[in-house]
Amino acid sequence: MRNLPSPSPRLSNPGPSADSPNIAGSRLPGRTPLAQRLQQLSQDKRGQQKAIPIDLGRYLNELQLLALHSLESFGWQLWFIRRPLFMQPIAVVSNPDSSRHAVLEVDGSINIQSGIQLRT
Repeated sequence: MRNLPSPSPRLSNPGPSADSPNIAGSRLPGRTPLAQRLQQLSQDKRGQQKAIPIDLGRYLNELQLLALHSLESFGWQLWFIRRPLFMQPIAVVSNPDSSRHAVLEVDGSINIQSGIQLRT
């Protein structure tokens, strides 16, 4: 009969001691936990996209860009571009005091009564 090695004594987990760091709760200074950052991103439907992209020519056609330039001379400004998946982008403009909003249509016209749903 062969001699089998005797089992090694099991080490019990003593748990965290007063001088051991708490890994689960430790964070780098100035950094938010991943779960909190993900929650913030999910609350903002836009994710990490900016409200107004840098390359407007990619989202607006020439007529819309001309109309936007004309509106800017009256104090209106591009408020945001809604970019739904698999659909045309929707450009939304607002007046100087942001009391009225309008959709900048594909033909360059302004639709003040568009019925667009805005988050509050």
